[in-house]
Formats: sequence, C-alpha cells, structure tokens
Amino acid sequence: MPEKGKPQTRINSVPQKKSKAPFGAQQGKYLYCIIKEKNPKKFDILGQEGKKVYTIHKGNLAMAVSDTSKEEYPFIKEHLTCHQKVIEEIMKKGYDVLPVRFDIITKNKRDIEEKILKLKRKELLETFPIVEGRIELGLRAFWKDMPSIFQEIVKENPIIQQAKKVAQKNPFQMKIASVGELIQKALDVKREKEAQKILGPLKKLAVDFKERELLRHSEPMKDSMILSSAFLVSKEKEEEFDKKVEAFTKEYGERMKFIYMGPIPPFNFVELHLTL
Repeated sequence: MPEKGKPQTRINSVPQKKSKAPFGAQQGKYLYCIIKEKNPKKFDILGQEGKKVYTIHKGNLAMAVSDTSKEEYPFIKEHLTCHQKVIEEIMKKGYDVLPVRFDIITKNKRDIEEKILKLKRKELLETFPIVEGRIELGLRAFWKDMPSIFQEIVKENPIIQQAKKVAQKNPFQMKIASVGELIQKALDVKREKEAQKILGPLKKLAVDFKERELLRHSEPMKDSMILSSAFLVSKEKEEEFDKKVEAFTKEYGERMKFIYMGPIPPFNFVELHLTL
C-alpha cells in the first residue's frame, strides 16, 4: 500500500505577508495547538525559527507555543510545514489536539492565559470531544492513464460516439467543443462512480468525512484526480482503515495512483480562529 505521507502545503492562493517590525525586547508567543495538560511541559520539539516548544497553562488546558520576536510570518512552505510538524509531534506524544490556524501570535503569556484559556474555556472544552481519541487521515486517488480513460468514456457512451461522427462529417453544424463538453460531463459521472466505490467503505470506518476543494480548481491534475478526501477516524479504527486502503491499492493499483496521508492534525474538522 502507499506509505502514509504528509500533504503538500498549498501556498498559491493566499497573498504573501511581509514580516512586521519585531516586538522589541519583549518575546511574543507563536501558537500551535491546545491540549489537555495540567503540568508545564517543555517539549523536545523545535518550532518557528528553531525555538523550543513549551506550554502555557490555565487549569487543565494548555497552549503549545514557542517564543518569537516577530508579529507575523510570511505564508510560505517553510513556516507552514513547521507549524504542522510541531502539532504532529505533539500528537505523537499521545495528546489530542485542537489545532490553531497558522500565524497566530500573542504579545505575551497573559493574553494566552486570560483571553484564550480562561475566556474561551467553555467553548474549548465543548470542542475537545470532536478530536478526543481521533485522528485525521487523508486520501487522494488519480487515474494513471488518462488517454485510456477517455477511450473508455467514448466506448461506453453511444451519444458521444454519434456526436463525434456528426462533428467530423459536419464541422459547421456541431462544433468539436460540444463533443468535449459531452466527454467532460461523462468524465465527471465516471469519476463520481469510481470514487464512491472507494469512499463508501471508508466512510463507514470514519466518524466524519470531508471532500477537499481540489477537484473544483482548474489545475492540470483536475481531470485525472478521482478523489481528495479527509477522514476523521477513531484511533482504534486506524489499523482497519489502513488495511482497507491497502486492499484498494491492490485492487485498483494498475489503474489508479493512491496518496495516503496521516495521521495529521484534524485541521479539516476543527481549527481555532482566535482573535485577540
């Protein structure tokens, strides 16, 4: 089966931000995620700019942070990857996490204690059950040979066959573009049909499921992509989920390429948008 990897961070849809002037002598706090932890922790994890990751507490809630002198970070792969990697490393230590979106920075420790962990305590505790004992797994599937897929579509659709004949004999009566539209519609139907063969069994093993936005983008891979999905899965079901993906890889491996990702932070199912 395809080895579980990490999703590529998409950075082309958000304008890059310039780093502002630093806080000065005062150290700001870059936020990663919230965990349930009563005792202060200094993790053996490096965050943005290679700074050590540690926790700031209020009761049994803790925010994982690292010190920073910046007020914001540019939306580039280096910083995005670091943000996600820190959260993944904390997950590996057995914590359930509420991930904070990229580039949230506070001026000081007190802001975290009072404005987040204390003020939003009820909301945070009500959100934790979504992620407790659960992980996010991602799966993408692509057709390997698109010319063969298009040949199948024509072979399976008498209407397209007839339209092609008419277009070839009478190019002024039916534009070639209209044949292309018929093929595109048939491709969408075929994609949905083949995707459901995979998604149906996997969704039964998941607590929640989301289809990502990639299929709606006009990217070169759009035609070949069959699915791009995120699953919220109980940790107890991870092995069974792995085996199901492996079975699909063996069954459809000659026809499809699979990219399997995880466990990763549950960004698709809960993400904290904090305003300070």
